[in-house]
Amino acid sequence: MSDRTGAPSRRARRRKRRKIFLIVEIIILVLLLGVLFFWLKFGMINFRDIGSVKTNKLSKETKQTLSGYTNFMVYGVDNRASGSTTYGNTDVQILVSINNDTKKIRMASIYRDTFLNTDPQGTSSYKKSNAAYARGGEQESLEMINGNLDLNLDKFVTFDFSAVTDVIDDVGGIEVDVSEAEYEALNSTRWPTIPEVAKLSGKEATPVTKPGLQTLNGVQACAYCRIRHTSDNKGDFGRAERQRKVMSLVIDKVKKASLTQLNSIIDDVLPKVSTNFSATEILSLATAAKSYSVDKSFGFPFDKWGGIISPYGWIIVPTTLENNVEELHQKMFDEMNYAPSQEVRSISQQIAYLTGKTDTDTEDYSGSEGNIGVDDETTTDSSGTVSDGTTN
Repeated sequence: MSDRTGAPSRRARRRKRRKIFLIVEIIILVLLLGVLFFWLKFGMINFRDIGSVKTNKLSKETKQTLSGYTNFMVYGVDNRASGSTTYGNTDVQILVSINNDTKKIRMASIYRDTFLNTDPQGTSSYKKSNAAYARGGEQESLEMINGNLDLNLDKFVTFDFSAVTDVIDDVGGIEVDVSEAEYEALNSTRWPTIPEVAKLSGKEATPVTKPGLQTLNGVQACAYCRIRHTSDNKGDFGRAERQRKVMSLVIDKVKKASLTQLNSIIDDVLPKVSTNFSATEILSLATAAKSYSVDKSFGFPFDKWGGIISPYGWIIVPTTLENNVEELHQKMFDEMNYAPSQEVRSISQQIAYLTGKTDTDTEDYSGSEGNIGVDDETTTDSSGTVSDGTTN
């Protein structure tokens, strides 16, 4: 009913206001339920405060460049104990860099056998890079990476390998072109990776029956990215490459996942992940997830020598560290005018002195990349103590 001027009646105006209020209430309720949902899900993550992380004295230019990226380390813990990330050698050490403007992702696998100063902020301790995590967890590993690579990392995401099997199964598997050498390694009886991964994850072991392009389930894909004893002798270099490949494929599948799949991933994976990203930071990264794409991935060091040097065992020597760090900043952050810090130059000189290897000793591992670290396996005794990666 309207008055003579054609304006809505008082009753009509009240009905309209009630509808508006109802819509607002529904929107608020949905938002509150969404916040509650995410809060409950975030409660499944193992948030771990590791305190402050030390860095080198970086130049103003390098600090400015790094501020344009979200940088963090991804650790895969090889501890033979499903669901635990509090100890173990790091089977995966991947530096992840997200360009805050373009949302492009770049990844660098830091080979676990790389000979570095694992305690650059304290007493010199030159060992395989994964020894830092075994000794002091994420804090010491981040400080080791900062000190050797001129970075200012303070964030990490650590997972147990059973989380990998879950997320891959939740997205329906990933399509991988398995080479003949990888196929042989997956079915090896000497290093039975598929049965071992199945046992640790509590899942069925299904063998890979042929080489070539195929869909791998969680156990198969996790075993695929862990094998390192292959007939083509790619060793740890090949394993790091497979890890980056699987990570990239999983990112692509998760971006296309349905709400049901995403909920399953959250429920299965988050309890097996530790991080010091805050809930707010995770939400911020998650909101831009659809825009992410993997731009580049590579292994570090680029120029290297691999072999046995007493008393360190099988190691990968950067030839030289200074040159490799310079190339890393160029490839990872497009920092063409980067100059290594005094700390990195000193470590580089010490590595050359201890190993006797310089840039003239660089070996070409393309095609046949050397059976690096064939005896470097993690061992856990009955007390839960894990080797530090220096005696294997």
